[in-house]
Amino acid sequence: MQSSHLITPAAAAKLFASSSASVIPLDATWYLPNAGKSGKDEFLAERIPGARFFDIDEVKDPLSPYPHMLPSAEQFSAAMGIADSLQDTIIVYDKQGNFSAPRALWMFLVFKHPSVYLLDNFPQYKKQGLPITTEKLASLKQANRTDATSTYTNNGMIAERVASYEDMVAITQDAARRESYNIIDARPYARWSGAAPEPRPGIPSGHVVGAISIAFSEVLDTQGQFKSVDELQALFLSKGMSPEKPTIAMCGTGVTACVLETALGKAGFASAGGAPNVVYDGSWTEWAQRADGSMIVQGE
Repeated sequence: MQSSHLITPAAAAKLFASSSASVIPLDATWYLPNAGKSGKDEFLAERIPGARFFDIDEVKDPLSPYPHMLPSAEQFSAAMGIADSLQDTIIVYDKQGNFSAPRALWMFLVFKHPSVYLLDNFPQYKKQGLPITTEKLASLKQANRTDATSTYTNNGMIAERVASYEDMVAITQDAARRESYNIIDARPYARWSGAAPEPRPGIPSGHVVGAISIAFSEVLDTQGQFKSVDELQALFLSKGMSPEKPTIAMCGTGVTACVLETALGKAGFASAGGAPNVVYDGSWTEWAQRADGSMIVQGE
């Protein structure tokens, strides 16, 4: 059974203040292209003391035509000037609360980082008056190391936690295989149903056959924190999900799918057979551009 990697603001602050552990706060703030905001700019202006920046737009497969595809272990290691050692404890967060940081958490778990947590969440950390610095930085290089010795190359990755386009075709186009999974989509309902357009031009909205609509905001409370275990379990069951089956989470580009994947971990919602929950990395952006039109479902 997968477990929760969430940490409260108070517990995170205690770890940050500890002199007996190497703990790195990692700001993974990312905004949609049309948001008019920059996670980098916000990091340079304000951050948890000692934080480094995880750029979701940069830590990816540089050869893929899709926005946020998982890099190889070698590429991930090369990008990790933000970690000194595999023995560091990493606590990821984002300024929106729980939006983009779960993607960073998922990547570290896929590449087998031994100790990584997700701060649940930064707005509450700040509201509680816990340490923040507004010391201005001229560039990310002032915070991120460039001579780090961490390496994930020999670790490899947990491939079972990642679904490819080919995996999704094989699963969704075979009724028997499709019925052996929960498939959940974190995009807003109107995009899932095809009633609203996708934010990226030229990409049709809709969903893969068998997918259940669970907008990522549904697993968060009014403070942007993850709902309780009981609330999450009730939500998943109300959507028709089976706790006997592994779950595949998807979204627009693989970012907010990781919010759902994190919620599954907190809820202890894993298959009885022990198969891990999975993120479809290319998500809807890849599917809508590669799949035949007959494989795009409009409406309920």
